[in-house]
Amino acid sequence: MVDAEQFRSVLGQFATGVTVVTLPGDPPHGITVSAFASLSIDPPLVLISLDHDTDAHRRLADGDDDGFAVNILARDQREVGEFFAGMTDDGDPLAEATDAPATGAPVFGDDLAYVDCSLYDSFEAGDHTVYVGRVEAADVLNPEAEPLTYHRGEWGTIPAAASDA
Repeated sequence: MVDAEQFRSVLGQFATGVTVVTLPGDPPHGITVSAFASLSIDPPLVLISLDHDTDAHRRLADGDDDGFAVNILARDQREVGEFFAGMTDDGDPLAEATDAPATGAPVFGDDLAYVDCSLYDSFEAGDHTVYVGRVEAADVLNPEAEPLTYHRGEWGTIPAAASDA
């Protein structure tokens, strides 16, 4: 079996988008998550994976929150990603967030897009829990913005492809 250090090194080669998963409870909560994927079109489902040691996992597992929003971050939202990853405590992005239409989870106006989900299912997977959300609402907020990415331990972006039109 591969050791943890080698496993992290290999997976670090995979460039991923950066999301912040937010919970609507009192108080609202957020966590930076790279383990996010679409799962199904019919019904519309997405998945997130949360470490058992996180507050977000505990709140969903304990039933404190029954839904979440996935905020898909734009390149200029690095500070938002860092804040919810616990890398800084400068500012509070939740103070300027609006409520998602279905769950009331915080949504940031500078996001590329968001999905607003009710909790559909969950299952244990090693030291994480995979939460499946049924997409109740979704919107593209800034279609011209570039995505925030994470690759080899660095924040970055993927520039828009040039058009041959």
